[in-house]
Amino acid sequence: MKRLFIGIPIESQRSVQQVETWRNDTQLNRNVLNWTIPGNWHITLFFLGSTEDSAVPLLKRLIDESFSKIQAYETSLFGVGVFPNAHNPKVLWLGLQNLQPLMLAYSMLGELLQQNGFSFDQKPLKPHLTIARVKRADNPFAFQSLLTEYQEAVFDRVNMNKVVLFESITTPAGPIYMPLFEKQLIR
Repeated sequence: MKRLFIGIPIESQRSVQQVETWRNDTQLNRNVLNWTIPGNWHITLFFLGSTEDSAVPLLKRLIDESFSKIQAYETSLFGVGVFPNAHNPKVLWLGLQNLQPLMLAYSMLGELLQQNGFSFDQKPLKPHLTIARVKRADNPFAFQSLLTEYQEAVFDRVNMNKVVLFESITTPAGPIYMPLFEKQLIR
């Protein structure tokens, strides 16, 4: 069994630098946060969880089929937010300005996954880049201040150029996201 998800890797040196300033912010760090390693930054499209190894070839085919006609494009990392809300923050994230060019393929892949017996969270897609998980919010004011200051900020332009089937491997040092298949979008 492999713990799998389908996502889009995100690279942004400017955003890494911005997040590093937040990591060093004394008010924000009165909270207990587990910061996401920038090499693990991604947008999750579908979290599949524990999946039989034998399903990997089918998943590769479904991803390839769904995204075969999709063009690569640029969008912006835009705004900062928390889930579920500022009074009870559990996830600190950066938003994406535009996933619209991927939505037809995303819907198609969701239908194909269901038709082939894969189960996944049916909640509507809320595209976001998790930058930290909140373990304890001792200073919720710091989150409210961050949200107020950066809610409309554009952090960087990013390339949406591939969709990846990842295996999530849990280690004591944190998760490792191993790419099992990459579907390059049309350039």
